[in-house]
Amino acid sequence: MTDKEQQLADLIRIDPEVWFGTCAVIKDKRGKSIKPQANVLQRRMFEHYRKCQLEGLPCKMIILKPRQKGASTCAQALTYHHMRKYPDLNGSLMGDISGTSDKVFEIYRRYAENDDFPWDETGHNLEDGGSLADLIKLRSGSHYGKETAGSKNAGRSGTIQVGNMTETAFWPMGGERDPALGYLQSLYDGDSVSLVVADSTPNGPAGWFYRTWVQDNEWAKIFAAWFEFGDSKVPFRNDSAKREFVESLTDDEKSEIDRFGVNMEQLHWRRRVLQDKCNGDISKFRQEYPSDPEECFLMSSRPRFHMPAIAEMSKAAKTQSYTVGYMAVQDHKKGAFKPDLAGNWRVYEEPEHDSKYLISIDTCTGEDQQMQGLAADPDFHSVQVWKAPYEDMHGDWYVARLVAIHHSRLDIGILAQEVEGATRWYGNAFVLPEVNNSGLALLKYLLEMGLTVYRRRKINKSTEMVEKSFGWSTDKITRKTVIDHMASELMEGNFDIPDQDVLQEMKVFVINDRGKPEAAPGHHDDHVLAAAIALYNMDLATTFKSHRKKRLTNRMLRKNPTLMCPDGFMRRPLNEVLRNKRVVVS
Repeated sequence: MTDKEQQLADLIRIDPEVWFGTCAVIKDKRGKSIKPQANVLQRRMFEHYRKCQLEGLPCKMIILKPRQKGASTCAQALTYHHMRKYPDLNGSLMGDISGTSDKVFEIYRRYAENDDFPWDETGHNLEDGGSLADLIKLRSGSHYGKETAGSKNAGRSGTIQVGNMTETAFWPMGGERDPALGYLQSLYDGDSVSLVVADSTPNGPAGWFYRTWVQDNEWAKIFAAWFEFGDSKVPFRNDSAKREFVESLTDDEKSEIDRFGVNMEQLHWRRRVLQDKCNGDISKFRQEYPSDPEECFLMSSRPRFHMPAIAEMSKAAKTQSYTVGYMAVQDHKKGAFKPDLAGNWRVYEEPEHDSKYLISIDTCTGEDQQMQGLAADPDFHSVQVWKAPYEDMHGDWYVARLVAIHHSRLDIGILAQEVEGATRWYGNAFVLPEVNNSGLALLKYLLEMGLTVYRRRKINKSTEMVEKSFGWSTDKITRKTVIDHMASELMEGNFDIPDQDVLQEMKVFVINDRGKPEAAPGHHDDHVLAAAIALYNMDLATTFKSHRKKRLTNRMLRKNPTLMCPDGFMRRPLNEVLRNKRVVVS
């Protein structure tokens, strides 16, 4: 072996990208076996792997992939090379469905069966009988198996050092019961021997894949837009065809030019793929061939609310500040806000004189949630203080605004005290409690506290007489009514929400397969319903009057002898003061 051959062999052993371009065999789109050449997305994956190896760190990467751009091909190349490089590893592939797992597993099998690089003296890659239907055994002592996310006890079969999670956004279940969490708990995460790659096309702003992508964590986020790939372009037959195309550009296509600088050949490819593979559905195209990560997540689901409007509100919300604390009731039924990092309130605006306020409450479902087997991730209480729209003295109009929010799973009795504190602090604001489930228990407390509580018209089924009952009742009709109203108000720009948690719930509030708007699996809608109820009843908001000092009289003192001077001494009756012609305190 020459020096150059030896240098190449050394590189192949340590660098998966060199092995990929030298020894790997893949199938092209026409089914022919070819030697691959890494594209822009694959190069970014290889680059991050090398960085982790040099630093001796576990390699964890999450790939937001366009359709058919080689993310799975590269993930399997990384996996195979890593398990050839390090002996005695346990690897696992998990797909959303068995068909996905089978397809991706075959890529790995093709690498193992066609690799002609002499890794060891035997010249073979597979153990005798090492190519089984669900398990591949390498001469290095490493084993690589496959499973499906929807199967029982998926990802819980033992410790793994190498993991591939493919089409993760489409895995069943969600939230705290997401199979991704069980899979990752089985992963060894100690040093550079650990490798895990999670890849998926987007499936709406929900689930483990989305949360992991948007959060700050140890996962490397790797993305490539459709226009970054060399094959994402279609040339024109002639200059005349190109001029005709330019004259026919849509507003959406012009936006792609303005935002990303794409050229006409790339737009020509985009238009063709949009019509031929996406049935003209731009949302489908943005899911399969995204231009930027945020856009594709928002457009890849069936959202109930207008996503561009939410995106604009989210940008503004990032600049909003708030104070964390809790609400309390002081002497004489005065409310107070106490800053405390342990509190469950976020206050964006303190009460203002002559402003109108309304408090909407959606309580958690409690036992009903547990009966569904979801006790590990129950609903929350959402208490929201809304400031009604108004026009100032200059004629400027201000839309309805969320000014404070409470989010917790507190006991109902303690929650009632927090609500009373907020109600008193915001000038005895009008209270709109939902009375479904645990809301009835809360309502009892609120009435005993003497708060101004919403009363609805109700028909007595026995007498057929119209009666009035306290609290807001959510049923199929009222739920649809308030959600539709909120969606309409959002389109009109008639309210402002500075809280990111509320906006996130709005993003994942989708239309399910049965046509019902609800929170995506693994997510909550407590904030959405509380906001919808408030916005629908905004005209019931009550006016807050600032406390003003009143002239002290004998009658006031007789009625309340605890009235004090600022220095803490009790004032003498007014007639005594006048008789002595001077202020006397004792």
